[in-house]
Amino acid sequence: MAIVDVVVPDIGGAEGAEVIEILVAVGDEIAVDDSLIVLESDKASMEIPSSATGKIVELLVKEGDELSEGAVIAKVEAAGDVAADEPAAEEPVAQEPAEAPTAEEVSAEPASTAAETAP
Repeated sequence: MAIVDVVVPDIGGAEGAEVIEILVAVGDEIAVDDSLIVLESDKASMEIPSSATGKIVELLVKEGDELSEGAVIAKVEAAGDVAADEPAAEEPVAQEPAEAPTAEEVSAEPASTAAETAP
């Protein structure tokens, strides 16, 4: 399984928003959109959701930390969804060579090949 970083999404340009609460712990199973932490800026408090599904293997923030957009919150051992997406991306590649030539291409090939190889 892959380890993915969960980062602070666009928080409306708030720079240095303070972590006021941590809602998860290492070992917790999370899903996309589960709240991970609460950030507080001078304008508002906001819960920051997960962008991945899986198990938290490392928390990289603590209460009192100041975060901005793009800061890594946690490392997550991604659930099977990530692995399931990879083979799907390969399937169309495997299907492309399976396209059969048209009837015109098939009938034209032997004639031109025979003409090229004749003594």
